[in-house]
Amino acid sequence: MTAVSKKKELVDNLVKAEIVKTVLALIKRGQPVTMDEIARRCSVAKGTLYNYFKDKNALMRYVHQTVLGPIRDTNTAIFESTKDPILRLHEFIDSAFGIHEDVSLYFRFVQQKRTVANQIDDRFDLVMRPLITFCSQGIQDGSFIDVDPHVLAEMIYGTVIGSLVSLESGWDGTPDIEKIKQDVVRLIDKIILK
Repeated sequence: MTAVSKKKELVDNLVKAEIVKTVLALIKRGQPVTMDEIARRCSVAKGTLYNYFKDKNALMRYVHQTVLGPIRDTNTAIFESTKDPILRLHEFIDSAFGIHEDVSLYFRFVQQKRTVANQIDDRFDLVMRPLITFCSQGIQDGSFIDVDPHVLAEMIYGTVIGSLVSLESGWDGTPDIEKIKQDVVRLIDKIILK
């Protein structure tokens, strides 16, 4: 790779990172996410956005993959670790509660724009597939109760993610996130540990 092509790649990555940051900021502020507004806030011409992305859908797919990448990487590292299964499960719960605040607005925005099929695919690829494999391993090594791993994974997902969704809409006052997380851990431990 030549010095010129390295420099172009660096500039391209910086521009794309700024675009992602801008889209997330617009979502966080509840402002319209338009190509005009993204270009204005990034201080580039609207045509520059089209140099990187065919259209707004392509741009939003890139943002989506950029947001999901770190979550996917974290889940993979947790579930593919050789640590004790219950420790890995607690790490997953910590991770879900840790990223909740950063990505909850984004996911709410995405739910309004994407099809149910897209959301199901993301859910399965991001969490369910590795969680099912993890539950199978925990059942096989005798750490978890012997039930269908799909059922166990759905129960864990529903308990963790359901609690996070409830935080956004159904809590009176200011919820104690740490206490809720510990309650989720205790509940899951009580249900799945052999």
